[in-house]
Amino acid sequence: MLRVGVGLLLGTSGALMFAASWQRWAGACSWGDGDSGPCSVRQDHLYDFVVPTGPWEPVGNAAELAGWSLLVLALAFVALPWALTGRRPGVFSATALVGVVLATAAVGVATLRSGLSGDVVEPFAPYLVGYVWFLVPTVLLGRFAVAARGWALAAAIWLFLATPFIALTSYAIGPYDARPWWEAAWGVLTALAGLCLLGAAAFGARPRREHPGDAHVPDAAQPSRTISPTGIH
Repeated sequence: MLRVGVGLLLGTSGALMFAASWQRWAGACSWGDGDSGPCSVRQDHLYDFVVPTGPWEPVGNAAELAGWSLLVLALAFVALPWALTGRRPGVFSATALVGVVLATAAVGVATLRSGLSGDVVEPFAPYLVGYVWFLVPTVLLGRFAVAARGWALAAAIWLFLATPFIALTSYAIGPYDARPWWEAAWGVLTALAGLCLLGAAAFGARPRREHPGDAHVPDAAQPSRTISPTGIH
């Protein structure tokens, strides 16, 4: 059930990010188009909504949708180690996880507030939060991917590709400023991670849990032995 819950949260986050990307690019850029006049204008960082920085021009409800997407993603991260690896994270991973959850939530709140107000709202401690949100998820998901297996490993890889560091240093870079529909690609990768976790819940092997008392349960296939005055029977 844990994997189902996290998978649904990741799918919801991906769908919200895709919808936010639609707000920015639909009507200005067709898929694969980057050279037309309206599309080249929309690529300007002026319209970026992940994360809004001044000067900024809101486009539809893109920032609100992206803010909710990041907040749902932060919630999914809370239980992500158990969903991907099946065990409790170590001290280093747990500390990094707390930082990622708080930073992602802070960026999500700032993005949502920016969309609602129409003006740029910075997160609390913007430099610290920004660096943690940008760098740490990639390292953390790489660690989880090493420990994951099967469907969960596929989920970790898709989610690794949807981290801010990977996105903003590769497929978010366009011919002018931002690549058209890059946020949609981020959303699709996140949703694919969610689908893989649902696959892990449905088809993945379930390891047998041993209880402390299991070793003391007598084997029913063996005859019982009793002690009598004449010996053991």
